[in-house]
Amino acid sequence: MNYARTTLHNGLRLLTNQMPGMRSASLAFFFTVGSRYEPDEIAGVSHFIEHMLFKGSSHYPTARSISEAIEGVGGVFNASTGKELTCYTARVPGEYLAEVLQVLADMVRYPLFDAAEIEKERAVIIEELSATQDDPQEWVNLLVEEAMWPNLPLGRDDAGSVASVSRLQRGQMMEYFDTYYRPNSLVISVAGNIDPQEVTWHVDQLFGNWQARDQPRWQECLPPLHAPRVRMIQKETEQTNICLATLGTSYASPDYYTLLVMNALLGDGMSSRLFQSIREEQGLAYDIGSYFNSYYETGNLTISAGVDPSHTEETISAIVTELARLCDEPVPGDELARIKAYVRGGMLLGLEGTQQVASWLGSQESLRHQIREIEEIISHVDAVTEQDIQRVAQACFAPEWRRLAIIGPDDPRRAEHFGKLLSGV
Repeated sequence: MNYARTTLHNGLRLLTNQMPGMRSASLAFFFTVGSRYEPDEIAGVSHFIEHMLFKGSSHYPTARSISEAIEGVGGVFNASTGKELTCYTARVPGEYLAEVLQVLADMVRYPLFDAAEIEKERAVIIEELSATQDDPQEWVNLLVEEAMWPNLPLGRDDAGSVASVSRLQRGQMMEYFDTYYRPNSLVISVAGNIDPQEVTWHVDQLFGNWQARDQPRWQECLPPLHAPRVRMIQKETEQTNICLATLGTSYASPDYYTLLVMNALLGDGMSSRLFQSIREEQGLAYDIGSYFNSYYETGNLTISAGVDPSHTEETISAIVTELARLCDEPVPGDELARIKAYVRGGMLLGLEGTQQVASWLGSQESLRHQIREIEEIISHVDAVTEQDIQRVAQACFAPEWRRLAIIGPDDPRRAEHFGKLLSGV
């Protein structure tokens, strides 16, 4: 990637990547703040602030004026709040980049936090939280994180809870915003049809007078070893939703790339072991797959499936069998080579658009404080061995680290029985 890094005197980092032949330009603003930075009593404040920044700012006083300023030049925009980052993005025809940059700058520097808009958005977010419980597939993924990190910020819904959102006050939002929205916690990434020097000039004009200030650190969230292993919610559904999580690793760990390969091997794609075994061979589930999350100091790998209630036990046992297989048996060389090719292809194909490149650069700079070239990452993937996989599986997939969440018609009093299945009993 032909990117350049510029750091303003106040610590703001700007990444620019000129992509010849592209018509669009994409912006990504990454603030190093998310739900894990929040005390329990104001859980969800990061997400609430993200919503409020779209509701009006100094020069664009309404949500409509913000959307018209961006969509009126053919652009699209969005935002997201995670555990460690809050991101604001936009994609526009390249010739209108400066106009949209100005809109986003006004949003993140001078939001109004209008009291009436706060109350309207509070109702919207509460509906959003309530809707999660109407979607067992989404809810079970939150439930397994609660099991992995009980009573810790990483185990909470990023949007908080109905109780915490209901009691959030404007003053608390303003204080939190002032603490965490600082130039030295911001990375701006711009990619596509751009003039890097012109972008740098505009960013300096819009952000150069913003004062840097230190911000509090996040709370360490190492998953407890001795915690209840099974969480169950009884709900009359046609399908039982299952999530089985195990220990993962941080993205700074040398084993991150091994886990990346292991996730693909287990449940990413239709040739993965879980898909082939549990869906194609045994016919236990229509939908099954895996994903992994990595954070500053920890992580987890999660396998999710939707099954007929009569197949719940059999599916859990089949998943545990595949985890144990990775611990006990070396991966055949031809299978490992194929999975590595799948991982490499996913990375390369995922970086063909301006938005993907801007997000790739910005997230790396925000979390790692460095950019790893795609060739370097591929070399780490290619270096993963059968011995690496078995070693990491034995450490991370050990029975004591397995956690299970189930939403469906099963009686929660059977939690102890399902816990035994996690150990392969």
